[in-house]
Amino acid sequence: MATLTLNDKDRFLINQEGQDFSHEAKTFIKIRELALKNLKELDFPSKKLEDWKYTNVREVSKTEFRPQSAINIIDEKISAHKIPNLNAYVLVFVNGFFAPKYSNTIEQKESGFIITNLNKAKKDFIKLVEPHLGFQTRAKDQFFVNLNSAFSQDGGFIYVKPNVQLDKPIHIINLVDGDLVASYPRNLIIAEKCSEVQVIVSYETIDSNSALSNVINEVVVGEGANVKLDKIQNENLNTFHVGADFAKQQKNSVFTINTIPANAKLIRNNLNIILDGTNSVANLYGAVCLNGNIHVDNQTYVDHAKPNCESNELYKAVLNDSATNVFNGKIYVNKIAQKTNAFQSNANIILSDNASSNAKPQLEIYADDVKCSHGCTIGQFDDEALFYLRSRGMRESTAQKVLLDAFIGEVLDNIKTEPVREYVDELIAENFNSLN
Repeated sequence: MATLTLNDKDRFLINQEGQDFSHEAKTFIKIRELALKNLKELDFPSKKLEDWKYTNVREVSKTEFRPQSAINIIDEKISAHKIPNLNAYVLVFVNGFFAPKYSNTIEQKESGFIITNLNKAKKDFIKLVEPHLGFQTRAKDQFFVNLNSAFSQDGGFIYVKPNVQLDKPIHIINLVDGDLVASYPRNLIIAEKCSEVQVIVSYETIDSNSALSNVINEVVVGEGANVKLDKIQNENLNTFHVGADFAKQQKNSVFTINTIPANAKLIRNNLNIILDGTNSVANLYGAVCLNGNIHVDNQTYVDHAKPNCESNELYKAVLNDSATNVFNGKIYVNKIAQKTNAFQSNANIILSDNASSNAKPQLEIYADDVKCSHGCTIGQFDDEALFYLRSRGMRESTAQKVLLDAFIGEVLDNIKTEPVREYVDELIAENFNSLN
């Protein structure tokens, strides 16, 4: 009699089963079925894959994470994770499930915009959701993207009508609470022609000894639209965070994403930006300030699919203790994408003998009338600048913090909303304060 042997992936996927998605429309069920089909052909990423060479997720595959709804959530626990002094529309999700009690939804069809949870939008605004949900994420070879597509519980839905500028930002708060939690939030943001919206997505932990956050943000940037996305990752040191951000831009549009990985056990970000209309601009900024044994891996892919487009990419990292940073950035220029301007820069400061950084900037260019550049630096403090500050009476630790603040500030200056900037400054200051 044959014995069925389950591998780590099989056991992991079995633990994700049990959720009932039968109430969804056929379009969305097909997305899940396609993702499950892809998962059957895939395994957990290993370090044998070039894109995962420096990031090991074996522990994730061997841990019995499973979807769980949160219990005993009280007002104080939610309020503790709001950004102070931020006047914003708020959507709250705990373990990937919507928390309407703590959220502000705008669901009137006659209003200039819609802010609600994705599950409700799939029912009440299906004609807005169907053309976009999942169409950017049909990646047969991306395990975690398919994992979210198959098991995502809920997420934010934001729709902005043509020529509408939101009066204030939208804050999507994703919280994890409980042990061995698998959380799969998924957000869909649609900005129609000449609209403007700012979205802050934060990921934090209420209480957990071990958790997996596997998240997706899909952004549709219409003609002449302007979308700003601030992503703050501040989960506890027992959380694995694997996320993917997809944005597709039409002509004359601007998309800006600020990525701030502050805390977690492991953070992996995959950014996929398609400049699919002429005269569009994409801005990708990342600030990484790490202590302890935290591992952060930022992977970016910018596809210049049309002519006369511009992309600006700046990632900076400060690493102490045994922290590890990975940056793999690729700019792809299609053969028809003449007059492309693409700039990519990655700079790292290493403060400890045990910290490390691995970088791989890449250009793949098939057009001949372009201006593209990339660069990477990995080093320590500027000794002359440090000596200058110390010669004026500063202690070494204070001088270090001044220099690091100036170094990372070039990235943080792209966060334009003052309460968000102050909140991020505080998170980074907490890491800097551990410097001796």
